[in-house]
Amino acid sequence: MILQIVGYKNSGKTTLMEHTVQQLKAAAHTVVTIKHHGHPGEEITLPDNRVDHMRHFHAGADQSIVQGHDYVETIQRNDYPTLETLLAECVTMDDSIILVEGYKQAAYPKVIVYRDEAELQALRQLDNIQYAMQLTSHGFDYESFDAWLAQWIKGELS
Repeated sequence: MILQIVGYKNSGKTTLMEHTVQQLKAAAHTVVTIKHHGHPGEEITLPDNRVDHMRHFHAGADQSIVQGHDYVETIQRNDYPTLETLLAECVTMDDSIILVEGYKQAAYPKVIVYRDEAELQALRQLDNIQYAMQLTSHGFDYESFDAWLAQWIKGELS
């Protein structure tokens, strides 16, 4: 089950992703998140170069995986994979709900987040919109969203 959260920069996407993860975990779901870092000229922050697996990576490894006691971390060079490739090759948690932040043009069910009418009108051009949420000076209306999310999941699971 895949749900996208899309909107423009500083529209509350990450805030809503955090809230949604917390809601899903509280309901005992397995959750995977994928984020598209769509800020040209800005790179993601990599782990400290002094740790062993990053030393492997900086020596030229195309992918480096480190297993700790509670976590596994993977870093790999970016060949600009599609969302479908990431879903097929990187998601390893069975029976999970996959939350995707970004990838506006993908065809999966979407929650759009917006600040004003202009953003809402632009985002309404996207496919498969299931829910729209406005970020106001008071934040989001989480109560309505949580009720919708529970119903959406129930419908997807039936």
